[in-house]
Parts: sequence; structure tokens; C-alpha cells
Amino acid sequence: MTIIKGESSSFFRKYSKLERKDFLFCYLLVLIPVVQFLIFWVYVNLDNILLAFREDWTGAFTFRHFEEVWAGIIGKDVYGFNLLELIGKSVLLWCLSNLIVFPISIATTYVLYRRVWGHYAFRVIYTIPSLVGGVIWVGLTKIVCEWNGPIISALSSMGVHFDYAASTQGLFGSYSTAFPTIFILSFVLGIAGGNVIITGAFSRTPADLIDAGKLDGLGFWGTFWHIELPCAWPTISTLMTVSLCSIFVADSNFFLYSNGTGAYGLANMGYYLYSLTFRISQSTALVRPYGYPAAIGICVTLISVPVVLLGRKLLDKIMETVEI
Repeated sequence: MTIIKGESSSFFRKYSKLERKDFLFCYLLVLIPVVQFLIFWVYVNLDNILLAFREDWTGAFTFRHFEEVWAGIIGKDVYGFNLLELIGKSVLLWCLSNLIVFPISIATTYVLYRRVWGHYAFRVIYTIPSLVGGVIWVGLTKIVCEWNGPIISALSSMGVHFDYAASTQGLFGSYSTAFPTIFILSFVLGIAGGNVIITGAFSRTPADLIDAGKLDGLGFWGTFWHIELPCAWPTISTLMTVSLCSIFVADSNFFLYSNGTGAYGLANMGYYLYSLTFRISQSTALVRPYGYPAAIGICVTLISVPVVLLGRKLLDKIMETVEI
């Protein structure tokens, strides 16, 4: 193949046999993730959208599933759950995790990063929770929160009174204590989250900037606020944005804490979507009614997309990005 006159692109030149083999290898290498994306993302999500508008038994076009979603918002759906309450619990846990726990985690990570006295011991303490699997943590906390466990025993000795259900079935066996217990556990166990990633973000700060800050009279926390935090802000804002994307799909281990039942208020939107889809998939019926959870997924997506876009915009305005 000859080069066309006036064309500067190498597309028109003749390639050797070795070059064609290299191109073929690269195309085949890229083909695998592209096919996976088309099958497991494009096809799956398109099929989920169509399921929401399809009658389960006849396949006819319908809005019935969205009517069921609305009934679940203003009251209880066919499975006995109030969707607005589930959304509220998801938002509440996200606010706890990202507006309270995450800033504390950033501050504690900075303290350890600056190598204060005893930082090696605290690093080990911070690392241990990330090495233990979630199932093991849930098992341990359920044992500790039993009716005869150390928590109820200690609080009872201090004069705290529990209702009959909590006194006989534990903290996860009562409506009055189950969700508050999850709330407190999310606070305590979430402080160590993201420690490694945030430490890596702090380590990117040039030493010259820190030295210049010291010459200008910045102290320990002044360096954090005026130098370290702006330099690490792109990583921090990305973590918060990713977390915001999962606000309605994170189940907070409700499935494990409630043994898959969602009883005693141990449910949020992430748990409900997972549990509902799992139960339908285990059904022996000829037709499995996926239309209702698909409709919930569309409604949740319509809520989360503007929330994520607005959240990202606010994060960009909170602090100016610093190029290192």
C-alpha cells in the first residue's frame, strides 16, 4: 500500500507482518474488557431497565411496578417495607460515615502520618480491623451484643435499663436497640477506614512546602489545614464521591446482622435490594418477578444521579485543587 499524497498519517503506510501481529495482539487484548463491559454492564443494565416496564407473566408493557414503588413510599410495599424509611436509613448512615467518621479518620491519619509518639502501635491497631473479614467482625459483635454479653452486662450495672426483647434476645433482637447499635458500630469501626489511601495522599506533599510553612510560622494543625489537606483534597474528594455513588447500594452488613431477615429495623435500601433480588433468584416459580426490584433500582438511580453531580460540584468548591 502506497502513501496517499498529502496525508501525513501513518494509517496509509504499509505495515510489516510483525507490526500487523503486534496490532492484532493489542486489539485482542483490548477486546476482552470491551466484551465484558458490553455484556456485564451495557446488556445487564439495559435488561434491568426493560424489566421495570415489563409485566412479569405476560411481558406486556406496564407501569405497575412503579405504582408498587409509589405504594411502598407512601405506605408499605407488598413485602411489608416502607421504602422511604429504607432510604432515610441509607442517607443517615452515609452522613455518619462521611460527614462525621471520615473527617475524624482524616485527622487521625494525619496525626499518625506525622509520626507522633506511639504512632507505630496505633498503626498496628488501625491495620488489624482491615485484616479481619467482615463476616468475622459481624460474628464477634453479635456475640458481644448478646443478652448475656459484656455490653448489656456493663450497661446494666451502670443503671441502664433495656426492654424485654433486648434483655432476652440481645441488642440485635429489639426494635429499640438494633439500629442504634448498628449506628454506634459504624462510628467505632469506621474510623480506621481509608487509612492507607489517605496516608498515601499525604505522602505526596512535597517536603519543601512543609518547610516553607514552618518558616511562615505554621504549627502542627496549621500545616494540616493549609498545606496537607489541600494537597490531599483530590484523593479525599474522590473517595467521598465514590462513597456518594454507593449511598443507596451499601448494605452496612444488615444482611449478616439480621441473618437475612431484615427484622427489628435492620434494613436499609442497599440491604433491601440485595435481599429482595436474592430471594427472587432462589424462588422455584416458573416466572421470577424481577420487575419490582428493577423499578426500585431505576427510581433510586434517578435520585442518586443528581445527588452525586451536586455533591461533586460542592466538593470542588469547598477547597481548590492543588497541583503537585
